[in-house]
Amino acid sequence: MCKNKKTKKSFLLIILSLILLFSLNAETAIASVKNTEHSAADIIAEEKSNSEETASDEIPSEEIPASEIELPEEETTENEADGKEESEEVLEEPVDFLDEETITIPEEFSFSAASVDYTSTLASDILKKITERNKIPHYLIPGVTEEELARPEVEKFRNLYMSEKWSSLLKAYLESAMEYRLYVRKAIADNELPEYLEYLPVVESNYKTNAKSKSGAIGMWQFMENSVYPFLTLNDFVDERLDPWKSTDAALKKLIDNYKTFDDWYIAIAAYNCGAGAMKRILKKAEEKDFWYLLDHKLLPNQTAEYVPKLIAIADLAINAEYYGIDIPSHNEEYEILENEKNGLYDYLTVNKAYSISQLATEMRIDLNELKRLNPSFTRGMTHPAKTSSIRLPLGMQQSGEDAIAKLDPIEFPFTYKVVAGDSLWSISRKYKVSVQSICDINNIKENDILKIGKTLYIPAK
Repeated sequence: MCKNKKTKKSFLLIILSLILLFSLNAETAIASVKNTEHSAADIIAEEKSNSEETASDEIPSEEIPASEIELPEEETTENEADGKEESEEVLEEPVDFLDEETITIPEEFSFSAASVDYTSTLASDILKKITERNKIPHYLIPGVTEEELARPEVEKFRNLYMSEKWSSLLKAYLESAMEYRLYVRKAIADNELPEYLEYLPVVESNYKTNAKSKSGAIGMWQFMENSVYPFLTLNDFVDERLDPWKSTDAALKKLIDNYKTFDDWYIAIAAYNCGAGAMKRILKKAEEKDFWYLLDHKLLPNQTAEYVPKLIAIADLAINAEYYGIDIPSHNEEYEILENEKNGLYDYLTVNKAYSISQLATEMRIDLNELKRLNPSFTRGMTHPAKTSSIRLPLGMQQSGEDAIAKLDPIEFPFTYKVVAGDSLWSISRKYKVSVQSICDINNIKENDILKIGKTLYIPAK
């Protein structure tokens, strides 16, 4: 009975080491496997000694055939006389010996197969998972080194997004923004920029086109009002920060400008977060022009210090989703489902006066929400009254749009009105003898909206 308990203990030690091998990095787990085998060997030796002393009292147990399970043969090193252990050899190649060899239990270590039926099944399942994991390649991100992928700042966010909660959120962000992401990817490829930039809007806004930060940054790429010029248009009628296509083009131009200034992509990306001026001041204090140097010496603002590591972690997970075992859209597989619309191919209608998006949708007989989704920058529901505007249309509908515009009258603005205390849409509409709905349509507001004192309203012609 004593022998049976010890043999079970030895086998369980091996099982635990296999679990360790599955959960840890391969190189780290190798040491644990070796240590466990040394422990098993000690127990086996002890068993052999006990067995010789009590051979006449023991009943031989049923043996497991050696072909059924085999242990990889490795040489063990005894400690030197002074008590110091010799260093174990580090394996440089990926751990794949489990694919080719099975585990052998020596004769001295044999015991009833029935007594370990469950643990044998568990070992088989663990070996299967280890084998499958070892067969899945991990792809490096162009422009990112292995050392950078292994940085603790990157690992922090990789672990965060591998959790059940955050991996689900990341999946939702990426799937909901599929159309915009593939446009971003194409624009990045066209400009020969680092492909991991596709995931920068996740860091900025979770790919939300209408995102607004506490500091006032707006849109998928989070442009501040003072950083719009000369990249985007912002006025009373148009805010192109809300347009995911135009803001993508603008953001990439800004990143290219940063790279030309700093000649380093990580610093250029960090400068997108903290501002080029702030980055120049930071670099004046630094002995090295390197992002990781700036991070290690705590020269960056907290948000900027996390900005690049978070981007790298998200890109790594997206490119190696299968390797990490998380359910998010696969970066490589998405290339196989590119479509015209998702490539950003649309028709466009150019106008020089104010036209109602709602009236245009009605005349074209297309869904109003779809037309608004394609043209989110027209904040008042109309094109600019005095500047050239480009209306984005579904592919193949340019002629239909031109025919519709020809039938519509442009909106004229004889008056503007600034809201004062006590005003209501009804009282303003009575004053100018126009309908409440016409005021709402032109100013992109609802009839039950509360008017803010000082707000400027555009009053349409009668």
